[in-house]
Amino acid sequence: MDRGSRFFYVLEKTRGAKKHVTCLLAEDGTPLTDPEEMCGRAHDFYASLFSPDPTDPGACRVLWEELPTVSVGDRDRLELPLTLAEFSEALRRMPTNKSPGMDGLTMEFYHAFWDVLGPDLVTVWAESLQSGVLPLLCRRAVLALLPKKGDLRDLRNWHPVSLLSTDYKIVVKAISLRLGSVMADVIHPDQTYTVRVAAFLTTSF
Repeated sequence: MDRGSRFFYVLEKTRGAKKHVTCLLAEDGTPLTDPEEMCGRAHDFYASLFSPDPTDPGACRVLWEELPTVSVGDRDRLELPLTLAEFSEALRRMPTNKSPGMDGLTMEFYHAFWDVLGPDLVTVWAESLQSGVLPLLCRRAVLALLPKKGDLRDLRNWHPVSLLSTDYKIVVKAISLRLGSVMADVIHPDQTYTVRVAAFLTTSF
């Protein structure tokens, strides 16, 4: 532990240089080295990757018509604003030691300062429910690229992971817990398991 700060700076700089992308392949396989062209290629690739798939309105209508309906009491309860107790339970069930979103606030931070942050989160999300608009930070994510096998100049050989803000993860968990109370009455048990796995994956990064 007698190394100076310069040693660690050079070490981190070397690691960063290894992760720096200097060339990407165009769609036709042509190497791109110009930063502007590389950015354009990355933008077009991920804009296409994350674009919504086309849906059949008729098929959606049939799906909703065939689903059983919940009772009036359960429906009214589901539409109520989330409570502090629900947020607290969601936070308790959330995994720790996970990467934060753009604000840099981790799950451990929320655990440490929940007495202060919890009531404010309830207020913010009650306003979001009333306005129908999520806070700006909850509509943004940091896109981290994890290398896979193959030529790393090809963007298809990078696995994108969206790092979402922790407060958004807590809200998603709270909503999934509330929906879980009536899910068995609406969806077949086999499908219920699938939906729970999807909800877990949403809040695992």
